[in-house]
Amino acid sequence: MNTMKIIESASQASVYVADIKASGQTIGFVPTLGGLHKGHQLLMQKAREENDVTLISLFLNPMQFRKKQFLEYPSDFELDKLIAKEMNVDMIFHPTVEEMYQHVTQIDSFFKFQQQEFTQRHLEHFVVEEKNQHGIDNLIRVPSSLVYQLDGKIHPWFFDASATIVYRLFKILQPNRAYFGEKDIQQLAIITKMAEARFPDIEVVGVPTRRDADNLAFSSRNVLLSAEQRQSALSVYRAIKHGENLIKEGETDADIVLNTMTEIIEAQPLVKIDYIDIVDNKSLESVKRVSDDIILYVAFFLNGIRLTDTIIVKV
Repeated sequence: MNTMKIIESASQASVYVADIKASGQTIGFVPTLGGLHKGHQLLMQKAREENDVTLISLFLNPMQFRKKQFLEYPSDFELDKLIAKEMNVDMIFHPTVEEMYQHVTQIDSFFKFQQQEFTQRHLEHFVVEEKNQHGIDNLIRVPSSLVYQLDGKIHPWFFDASATIVYRLFKILQPNRAYFGEKDIQQLAIITKMAEARFPDIEVVGVPTRRDADNLAFSSRNVLLSAEQRQSALSVYRAIKHGENLIKEGETDADIVLNTMTEIIEAQPLVKIDYIDIVDNKSLESVKRVSDDIILYVAFFLNGIRLTDTIIVKV
């Protein structure tokens, strides 16, 4: 078995990748924030099955988190390394914040960036901002048609942050295929479109949500839940499954499905809905009538812990 490499330098990672490409091998890539769980393992397994070499990144991107969530994110590098090794990962790219954002001098710059709403978005195109006032260079602005849907209505900056880091990782690691979970459905749609526009040689592969034995979707934050909170969280899965069944039985009025899902979730006092919607699978726009493949999406809080769940319904 190959020895798993751990590389922190972007330039060294690029050299490693160039050697693999020169030998004619294909690269499958799984970007992660760390805190690896069975959902990530499924992505790594797919990458291993479909490519010669498997790379993952372990990088907790401060651009994607409010300060409190960033400081409390549950990740353990030693444990993540063991999981990656078990999954036969060939290389972990594990850069520092300084390596990925060379012009940002203070971690608080990322949290200031989140507070400034950006209004000059292009409707359809991904725009690269050379450098903003906080020192973040090559910042990707997601088009308004994609960003102001679902979670983006609440925090559009998150998807700029997600697209920015994936853009950097794609430039450094140049994979043939990159694997993302369908649970983060808006991120998957945005990264797919960005790759089509900016990285036509990279295929973005969506992988269905992996669930635990009790049907809770795997998330790094699940470890923060008490037994009681976990039980309450399952009401969200029951609600979206009920919504799916209603649609499969012929219900086409999205409001009726949404109201029923909301009632099931709100019966649990511990769960606070942050955002709930039914959207078109391609455009991510809210639908009034169900006629094409759609997404049932819920973002919710349990005592300040934010989780999401989603089902794609093939109509």
